[in-house]
Amino acid sequence: QDAQSLHGDIPQKQREITLKGFRDGVFEVLIATNVAARGLDIPEVDLVIQCSPPKDVDSYIHRSGRTGRAGRTGICICLFQRREEDLLKQVEHKAGITFKRVGVPSATDVIEASSNDAKKLLEAIPPSAVDYFRKSAQEIIDEKGAVAALAAALAHISGASYIQQRSLLNSTAGFVTMVLKCSIAMHTMSYAWRGLKEQLGEEVDSKVSSMRFLKGKMGVCFDVPVGELSNIQEQWRDTRRWQLSVAKELPELEEYPQEAGRGFSRFGNGRQGVGGFKRNNWFKNGNRG
Repeated sequence: QDAQSLHGDIPQKQREITLKGFRDGVFEVLIATNVAARGLDIPEVDLVIQCSPPKDVDSYIHRSGRTGRAGRTGICICLFQRREEDLLKQVEHKAGITFKRVGVPSATDVIEASSNDAKKLLEAIPPSAVDYFRKSAQEIIDEKGAVAALAAALAHISGASYIQQRSLLNSTAGFVTMVLKCSIAMHTMSYAWRGLKEQLGEEVDSKVSSMRFLKGKMGVCFDVPVGELSNIQEQWRDTRRWQLSVAKELPELEEYPQEAGRGFSRFGNGRQGVGGFKRNNWFKNGNRG
């Protein structure tokens, strides 16, 4: 999308031109430093993305307050690292708001969004231009079939020549997050490990990483390499006690995971401490004016 920047080194005249362009919708994305963003009165801002948590509540309120004015609604997303999580907890406590923790978009989410954009681009092509491509289109359809041909065209328009799945827990590339639900609350993660090994064997120990308790301890979520997913799904059979599925979004997690039993987070064959968000995750809340 078209974007412009705003920071302290920009001359006042250019600053005014940039602000006017954003207000008038000439471009839809304004990237501003914290200082430059203060005092801006811009209506109809739908989304604010903070690249790091604020160090005080007033800063968060000021940043997120760009959205949701005059009765409108808006969304504020804040990227954070694990060591910065306490800053957001302070904002929650002092401002009396509740954030929703959200993982990185899954490959499926990205594909769905890019497919919708690609369809809009196709709809915008005038019929007169389409006529020039009918012969080539028919040749491709005869060779690949209509659905496969159109799917390939949508993938090309979307720039999706290579789709890489990422963990919802820590955004690590090449991993997919799974959820193992239990019919009873678990006291330790050892119980979940036993449930997995009953069906998947001892070798599952080297495949599962970053295990975390679900909120309420009625299950766990963890990462597995993308290449192991189909094997795990083929071997697994749900029971009355255990149900295993691929996470479509980051579930609510226990705030402080226990270290008892196999509760330590694992990555590959080494341990990396109690399960944590190694990379950027999101806190998201809606703001209403």
